[in-house]
Amino acid sequence: MARYEDFRVTNLNVDKILPTGQSASGAGLSPGIWGDCPILTMKVDPTLGIFTGDNFTSVMATGFPYLITGTNGTFTSLAASAQGVARALTAGADNDECEVSYNNNVAGLIKAAAANNWWFEARVKIKQITVAQGIFVGLAEEAGVADNFLADDTMALADKDYIGFSFLAATDIAPAVRTIMRINGGSEKIVKTGIMTAAAATWYKLGMKHADGRTKFYINGAPLADSVLTTASNYPLNQVMCPTFAVKSGDVAGTTNYLDIDWWYGAQLR
Repeated sequence: MARYEDFRVTNLNVDKILPTGQSASGAGLSPGIWGDCPILTMKVDPTLGIFTGDNFTSVMATGFPYLITGTNGTFTSLAASAQGVARALTAGADNDECEVSYNNNVAGLIKAAAANNWWFEARVKIKQITVAQGIFVGLAEEAGVADNFLADDTMALADKDYIGFSFLAATDIAPAVRTIMRINGGSEKIVKTGIMTAAAATWYKLGMKHADGRTKFYINGAPLADSVLTTASNYPLNQVMCPTFAVKSGDVAGTTNYLDIDWWYGAQLR
């Protein structure tokens, strides 16, 4: 007779749901980020915290749960993409843009508090790496995302609360990929620049995890060397922020840009 031990799943915490030995290179949530997140318990017990996200099996061009802003920007489902992909697209005129903010850009999801652990990850793809553009993937101030969240020509981010990833090329060059943060009224802090050489039409998983007063950044499930303390200058401490995605065409006409989003997920302990 088979014993119970013969059917045990090793390296799996059923509360955390992600195998700790799972490869980070796949298309799903990265174990290095989510391996210690009590996803299942959060799903059934909201007193512990919240876990939510979007796999984009359905995308509305306007309206809840996203606010879509920006001159000539559109947000639609991508045809011929199994399991759902959303595309934030600029039409191609000079300084066209598309900003997408969760929860209709009214109320946030994650509070960047020192004592409350939080997690965020998104799987995204950019169109090109040769023409001026600006991209943001991360968390940004609730009710703070609007036209020119990325400034004309320079594509510098507005004076808002934010933390996340930026792809920036103010001229026709490959974008500098950076981890960045800011508190409204402060100056932007570049946590790390030159973190990878971006490739066109290539999926990347961009993630963050906060624990023990420190926020770490991840690309494709691997932690970057530079992290940041909540006590650091210009950290958006205690600010409530929404998952936010933005794309902008720079000082150029006739070139569309897009940011494809396969999925995003966020969580936080109370």
